[in-house]
Amino acid sequence: MRGSSRRTVLCGAALVSAGAAGLTVTGCEERRDPRPNQQLTDAVGLGPADEVPVGGSKLYRDEKVLVCRPEAGDYRAFSAVCPHRGCVLTGIRDEVAVCGCHGSTFEPATGAVLRGPAEEPLMEMELELDSGDGTMTARPPA
Repeated sequence: MRGSSRRTVLCGAALVSAGAAGLTVTGCEERRDPRPNQQLTDAVGLGPADEVPVGGSKLYRDEKVLVCRPEAGDYRAFSAVCPHRGCVLTGIRDEVAVCGCHGSTFEPATGAVLRGPAEEPLMEMELELDSGDGTMTARPPA
């Protein structure tokens, strides 16, 4: 097959075989992520504010929220959904928020893109601190 890569041929063969068997094959779609946008639409409780270290950040992956605390008493929240393809961030490494789907990285204190393919920053969220019990609630901007 002139002009076809080995990967293309193998993926095509896998898709034909899987199609005949009624199965779904993943891994043949280079650089595509079928996840729909997973942005937070309602308020979500995050727990005690003191779980976020001063000068650091914490990823609430299940809640899709990234919270940073640059100084004592100063908290900022961002959506943990990567603006590139809608994947939820996978973690924080060396003080950088990481999207494991395509390798984008973000500055946790500002949401700014450090490395693409994402071109837009993380969406800033509203963060409410309950003065009674010290818990945090994040919600999309109004």
